[in-house]
Amino acid sequence: MHHTGYTPDTVAVIGAGNALDSALQKGLQKVGFRVQLLGAEQFVASGLASGVRPIVVNAASCAGGPRMREAKSVCEALLNQPSHAVLHLSSYGVFGRVRGKKIDEEAEPAPLSERGEDWLACEQILSRLENASILRLGWQVDRSEDALLGRILRTLLDGRAVSLDDVSRGNPVTVSDLVRVAVAVTQQLASGAPKSGLYHYGSADTCTAMDFGREVVDRVRSLYGEDFAAELVTLEPGEEDRSSVLSCERLRDVFGIQQRSWRQGLTRQVELWLERLQKSAT
Repeated sequence: MHHTGYTPDTVAVIGAGNALDSALQKGLQKVGFRVQLLGAEQFVASGLASGVRPIVVNAASCAGGPRMREAKSVCEALLNQPSHAVLHLSSYGVFGRVRGKKIDEEAEPAPLSERGEDWLACEQILSRLENASILRLGWQVDRSEDALLGRILRTLLDGRAVSLDDVSRGNPVTVSDLVRVAVAVTQQLASGAPKSGLYHYGSADTCTAMDFGREVVDRVRSLYGEDFAAELVTLEPGEEDRSSVLSCERLRDVFGIQQRSWRQGLTRQVELWLERLQKSAT
C-alpha cells in the first residue's frame, strides 16, 4: 500500500449530522487519510478506537443550536481521549456584533447570543488541551437546509419572496471551501505543523445576505431559464449593524492557506442543493 508520509495517517471526524460530514470524509480520504466518521453521541459513549492516536477533526459544533449541548459533551470527552492533534471547527459567533473592522485572533470574544456562548464554551473546554487548534469560521451558508442557501432555494421553489438583510456584512464560507481548508490544515498537522493555535477563516470577499441571494438567483436562472420568477425583498434595517468580518492572516502565515471567493463553485453548490430539496419534496 502506498504510504502517504502522514504521521499519523488516520483521522477521526466527529460529525455534525449534516452535509459537512460526508464532504469532510471524502476530502480527507482523497488525499490519502484513513478516516473514521463518528456521530457525536457515538463518540461521547465510546470514544476513539483503542490503540490509535488519530488527528481528530471536530465538526460537532457545526450541527446548529439544538445540538450545542451535545457538542459541549463532545469537547469534554475529547479531554480524556488520546489524540495526535485536535482541529476544532468554531464560529465568528463568539464575537457577537462587531462593526466597521476586521476581527483578528487577538480580539476578545463577547457573544451576545446563546449560540455564541455555546461556541465559546466549547473553545474554552478545549483550551485545556495542549494539542488543540481552533478554527473560527465565517458565516456558513450551506451546511444544512436551515442555512442561508437552503432557505433561499426552498423559498424560491415555493414561489415566495425571499427577505434578506442588505446591511450587515460577513465573509461567508461554503462547505466545499471549508473542506479544502480543513483538509489542508489536517495534512500539515500530520506533517509536523504546530499542534495548537487559534485561527480564523472566511472568504476573500465580503457580502450581505442580499448580495449572496442575488448571486444565487443568477445561478438558478442559469439552470432554469431567465424567466424563473424570483423576488428578493430587503429587510428593514435593525437597530445595529451586525457585520462580522474575520481577518485570516494567521492561517495564511502558519499554514500558507489562501482565502478564496465564496462565489467559486457556487453554481455547483446550487445544483446539489436543488437536487437535494427536490428529492426531499417527492
